[in-house]
Amino acid sequence: MQKKDRRHQALADMLPHLIRDRGWEVQLDLHSVFQNWQKIIDLETSEHCRPLKISRGVLWLEVDNSAWLQQLQFQKHHILDTINATLKKSTLQDIKLSLPKGRSAQKIQRGPALRFIPPPADEVAAFERQIAFITDEQCREALLRFWYLAHACKSEE
Repeated sequence: MQKKDRRHQALADMLPHLIRDRGWEVQLDLHSVFQNWQKIIDLETSEHCRPLKISRGVLWLEVDNSAWLQQLQFQKHHILDTINATLKKSTLQDIKLSLPKGRSAQKIQRGPALRFIPPPADEVAAFERQIAFITDEQCREALLRFWYLAHACKSEE
């Protein structure tokens, strides 16, 4: 085995233990919602709302306008059940809806706003090729989620 391959294998062997030892499995599972949003929610709904953050078991969604906010309020329990059905090690307790900054009468979210901007598909594919040597599928998916969220969540400061 070449030296580079041994280093990759060492990392591949270490990553699942690191994730488990640090207790990141549940958080990674919860944040898979960001990466899989368009797969979890129907296309029309996903075009009008985006996940902003998860805080204390609550998923915050930004909704395009007040009409969609009201519509999603009626569908909230169904959406929550749909999302929780995709999670493997965690569950969300609630969903909160907010309008984009400047459109709501009261400030719902404190601190800098986050925008979820998916990285281009070719960049995702390139990173997937870079980590393809990791044989543990869960470990590979966890690393991909870390990378994806680091590139997709942009702060508006």
